[in-house]
Amino acid sequence: MYTFKKNERLGNYRLQSLLFDHGKAFFQYPFRVQYLFLTEKEMEGYLPDQKDKAPGAVFIYPAKCLVSVSKRQIKQAVQRNQVKRLVREAYRKNKYSFYTFLEKKGYLSLVAFVYTADKIFPYSDIEEKVKLALVKLEEKFKQEGNSEQGSNIR
Repeated sequence: MYTFKKNERLGNYRLQSLLFDHGKAFFQYPFRVQYLFLTEKEMEGYLPDQKDKAPGAVFIYPAKCLVSVSKRQIKQAVQRNQVKRLVREAYRKNKYSFYTFLEKKGYLSLVAFVYTADKIFPYSDIEEKVKLALVKLEEKFKQEGNSEQGSNIR
């Protein structure tokens, strides 16, 4: 469970556009967290017959995650890649409770961590913020009730 496999990454263009067009967001410094909760039926409705064409669209795990670092904020590619590695590692180590929560509720999730700071924080700070963001995602799920979340998609 403490791995971050390819099927857990949000790489499918249609899923990314679904997340950024219909998802909601909150700010947990240094991240802007974009999220969307969907049932399996809603996901199948959005991606009909994609299992054969786009294997990245198949949900083996209850969540797909995207990590983004702006070139405007961090200029050097080496540093951007370092931040992405740190965020992915923090997510990998702390996703277990979020996954079990989603499996209990029967929902799928698309999540994007967009790094907004202009400096690189130490790993301990990044890990703490990722933990807080995952807890906040669970709270958002409980608050919204998800009655209206996927209904306006298409």
